[in-house]
Amino acid sequence: MEKAYSWPDGHWDWPIKLPYKHGVKCGNMIFLGGQVALDEQGNVLHPGDVAAQTRIAMENIKAVLAGFGATLDDVVKVNIFYVGTGTKEDWEVAAKIRASYFKEPGPAATGIPVPFLAYEGMMTEIEVIAMVD
Repeated sequence: MEKAYSWPDGHWDWPIKLPYKHGVKCGNMIFLGGQVALDEQGNVLHPGDVAAQTRIAMENIKAVLAGFGATLDDVVKVNIFYVGTGTKEDWEVAAKIRASYFKEPGPAATGIPVPFLAYEGMMTEIEVIAMVD
């Protein structure tokens, strides 16, 4: 099956060279790797601020999807990894922000609390699957 890739101009990058792309489209399915709040040099933006990082990750998701002519309306599944203790309060902070990006009824979603992510101060990583005609 033919594949297409998305890496928007000016999009964040890891500080080490890796072979991964931000998005891959196979047929009508689009898979986005975890989107985070990093700059082009791999520096964490807004360290420790889950709300600000969630907004940045969601905007990054929009940009990668746009590379395929897709939007958040095409998203069918969201996986959210966030640093926290797994309490209701930890989950709710970012859940309300993420939800504001989707129209009802929205995609399926899973929130996974983790003890840490790739870099100190990184609080959330969000991946999505989308389908297009």
